[in-house]
Formats: sequence, structure tokens, C-alpha cells
Amino acid sequence: MSTAAPHRGTRVAEVRSGRCVLGTTDDQGALAEASLAEEGDLVAAFAGRLDNIDDLRKALESDGSSPRDVTPASVLAALFRRSGDGAAAALRGAFAAAVTDGERLWVLRDQAGMRSVFYRDDQTGTYAASEAKQVAAGAGISREPDEDVLTAVFFRDLDDDTPSAIHGVQRLPKATVLLVDEEGSRTRRFWHPERLLETSDIAPADVPARFETLMTQACERMMSGPDCVSLSGGIDSPAVAAFAAPAHERLFGTPLAALSAVYPDQPMVDESAFIQLTAERYGMPLHTYERHARPTADLQRWVDLLDGPVPQILVSDAAEHYGHAARLGLTSTLTGEVAEYLFDLRGPLVAHLARLGRIGPTFRHLRDQRRHHGVGSGAIARQLLAGAVPGWIARPWLRWQARRPSANTPPWIEAARATRPRVRSVVAPWERWSALQLGGFIGPGLTMEADEIVQAVCGARARRPFADVDLWEFFLSLRAEVKFPDTHGKGLMRTLLRGRVPDPILDRRQKTVFDDSLQARIEYEDLDRWLRSGDWRMPGVDYTLLLDRIDARCLGVHEYIRAKDLAAAHAFVELLS
Repeated sequence: MSTAAPHRGTRVAEVRSGRCVLGTTDDQGALAEASLAEEGDLVAAFAGRLDNIDDLRKALESDGSSPRDVTPASVLAALFRRSGDGAAAALRGAFAAAVTDGERLWVLRDQAGMRSVFYRDDQTGTYAASEAKQVAAGAGISREPDEDVLTAVFFRDLDDDTPSAIHGVQRLPKATVLLVDEEGSRTRRFWHPERLLETSDIAPADVPARFETLMTQACERMMSGPDCVSLSGGIDSPAVAAFAAPAHERLFGTPLAALSAVYPDQPMVDESAFIQLTAERYGMPLHTYERHARPTADLQRWVDLLDGPVPQILVSDAAEHYGHAARLGLTSTLTGEVAEYLFDLRGPLVAHLARLGRIGPTFRHLRDQRRHHGVGSGAIARQLLAGAVPGWIARPWLRWQARRPSANTPPWIEAARATRPRVRSVVAPWERWSALQLGGFIGPGLTMEADEIVQAVCGARARRPFADVDLWEFFLSLRAEVKFPDTHGKGLMRTLLRGRVPDPILDRRQKTVFDDSLQARIEYEDLDRWLRSGDWRMPGVDYTLLLDRIDARCLGVHEYIRAKDLAAAHAFVELLS
């Protein structure tokens, strides 16, 4: 298991305790982030970053439970000794960890799924690791593709319990503890974000101060010195820069760097002007590069590293970005990713407010829609009706919609099968608001898992301040009318950032679309090679039509992404056959 993923590092540490063996792998230097510790009768292994380690150590010291060492593993073991597996809820960061007393084993994964855990439980024992290939190596099973999982991944028909694409290897869901003892194995969630929804009575006037405290804390927690911001021209990454740049100067005495991809030959994509505004505002040394990554290059190498295909993510682009950061000596990149899950999922807002009897906020939103956006009475009526339509009506309607041509469903994909996940996700009217607000916690987190492996391969880590649990809990707790005070996208965030982020960025209403860049990098020869060869075929795909469209060189961007995902599945099947 220690040697099955060499990109995890060659420095191996192992400890045996009773019936269990715990081990870690990493390398010396800035990316050394694994620790192993013995604390009395407990042994703990930790991989990743424990962002609130200082606070936890102080809390342990104050009640006489001081850890023997300052490492995350030692702190984790001390917490478990004091609080059992309830200690998991106190952890903040991106991590995978294990604790044992020699007879029992606890394995846990962070709340947002930034780090992964896979496991297998069979008659020979229980095996858990950061990657599925490590589990297969430990259990002595061959890596074979799970075709049901490949189909689910391609059609994005995923849930928290979707296993690995390697047959026989399970995935531990986010915010979950796996307990193994003489009675067998079982899991339990240690964090319940659904219990936080709209539980705060904070006044709108008090939101800015609380946000400033939490955002500053999130950025400070995630910086280590050789940091940069992955800067774009949208709102989210400049928001990170607004808080992280001053904090970096204060903590490390050096300016925070910025790293950005630019597109000088594609003006509709290029955001250089907005990027430079932010960099100049905070005195950030700006490093730029032109995008040259080929999305289908080294496809089989990447599915081998990732233990399967991953939908939507452009692994090539992520690797190019992290590679540039690593060559600059910037081993930690702060991004604005996942911000939309905190404050931009408004969906059935008006219907939700009306259902709860919040007449004032409902009226204000309807009035502003008419006044500022020209929304007519018919559209307003449809909003209210959509929030009340029961599932037994919504599901057949979605199936009927699947028969119609759609830009998001290429003609060579069976529309009914492609629509199935959406149909299955329909919930009762009173559950739709909570389901939307919790969207960031639903599903296995395939893209985050893949991105984390790319980081390990390239030698640079991504940190996401908007994924800080304390910050996320704050936004979850806000009442809907506080989180969405107006009818503009990210309206609350624009207000909170006014005076911090340059006005031209906050006042932008047009979102940059990177279709031109991706369209220019389509390599039809790669698609043809992977999709025409081999005997395996994805169910629900018309290969004759797809190959005709590849021959005609007429794929649009959304269609190309689906074709690329399909090619990755073929590459994985061929690799393991």
C-alpha cells in the first residue's frame, strides 16, 4: 500500500498496534503533510492539513489533555482519548486520518471532501487508504473496472455512496467516520450541515463584521508562506486576495503572489485587465502564463493515476496550473472555488419565502424583479408555481422534457438515461430549498479527489478559503432574505466586498465563458483513437452517430466535454483489461 502511489512520496512511516497497522507516505519539504503518532494506547495517522491545530492544542492543554507532540496526528490522538470519535467534529481542514487502539479502527474524511478515503472490508481484513489503488494493493485484488460505476460517472448519476471505479473498493463519504471492530464495520456522519440552515437571527447590519472575522480566519489558516492566489477576473478569487494579501504581509512579512492563465489571442476569454486591477490593488507580484494544455493528452496516464475517469474536470488544465506554481516555488495556491455554494444558490427563493410566510421579503423580491429586470407577471407566477409543484408531477414533466433536443445532452446520448439523475433528485416542494443550499455536500466529490491527486503529482497544493467549515456554517445559518438581499447574482457578496475589491470587478454583470479556449484545443484524433477501438461500449451511447460527428469535426464545447469523459472511460477499461 505504501508503494502503490509513488506520487504520494517515498518517505514511509509505519506503526503496528495490536491487530492494526497504520502508515503514512510523504516527502521532505513544503509538501510534507503526513504525520504518525503514538499517544499511550492510541496510534493516529494523519494526511493533509489541520487548519485549527493551534486552537485544538490550547483546548487540550487547558483541560490537562496535552498531546505529546505538536503534529496533527498527535493532536488527533489526544482528542480521541478525550472525546472518542466525537472529536472528528472539532477538526477543520483538508484531511484523511485514522486512529486505532489495536482492537478498533476509526477512519475519517474531512467535512467538504477535500481529501479522499477508500476502503475494502473482506474476510482477510479491512484496508483503508487515500487512493483506491492502495486499497487494491493491500487487499491483494487486481484492479478491474467496475462498469456500473463507469456508467454512473459518465451519466453523472452519483451519490454519497458511489464506490470507486475499481471493482470491490468503496469510497468513504464526506464528513464520515468508518468504525471497524469485532462486530464488523459501519459508518456514521460526524457533521450535519442540514441542522444549521437558517438558524441564525443575526441582523443584516452585523453580517459584514462577522464575515470579515471568518474570512480573515479562513485565509490565515490556509497559508503557510510560499503561497499564491489563483487569480481570475470574477468576484470569488479577488475576494480571497482582498483578505489573504494583507494577512500574508502580516504573518510572513512578504507580499502574496498571484498566478493566472491569460489568453491574449482570445479576447472574449482573456481577463488580464481585471486580474491586473486586483494584483495592483494589493501589491501582489503577478505571474501569468498562456494556456497550452491539451485536454486529451496523456489520457490513460491520468485515468491510471486517478483510478478512473472523472467527469467535467480538465485534468490537463489543473496540472498545467499547479506545475507553474511549483516551478515558481509557490507550493500553496489559494482559490475562490466553491464560493457559489455559499451565497449564489438562490433557485426557488421566492417560493421558499412565500411558503414560510415571509411576506415582506417575498414582496420586495417580486417588486425588484419587475422594476430592475423587467420580469413579467407570467414569469413571477411560474416561480411561485414551480416551488409548489409536487414530485409526482415534476418527474413526468422532466421525462417529457428529455425527448426534446438540448444543448446539454448531445444527440448521441440516450436522453432518457441522461435525464434520470435529475428526475431522481426531485424532492418534495418543502425540501427543495434545503436540497439546493446543501448542494455542495451532496455526492462523492470526484472532482475534488481528482484535483487533490493532480496536486500531489505536480507538487503544489490548492486551498479553498470558501470551503472553511466555520465560514460555510455561517452562510448556511443565514436566513434566506439575509443571504439574498436583492435580485442580483452574488448580491450579498458584492455588498460585503465593496471598498475591498475594485469596483469594475464588483460591477461586472457578464460572466467570462472559456468556450473559445477549449474549442481551440479539441484534438479529434485523440477522441477517434479512444472511441473507435476496443470492444467495450458505454450503454446509452450511439457510437455510430458520435464517430460521424467526430469525423465531421463539428463538436461544440459541451458535446466535446462529454466525448472527452467517454474517451477517459475507454482509456480506463483498456488500461485494466
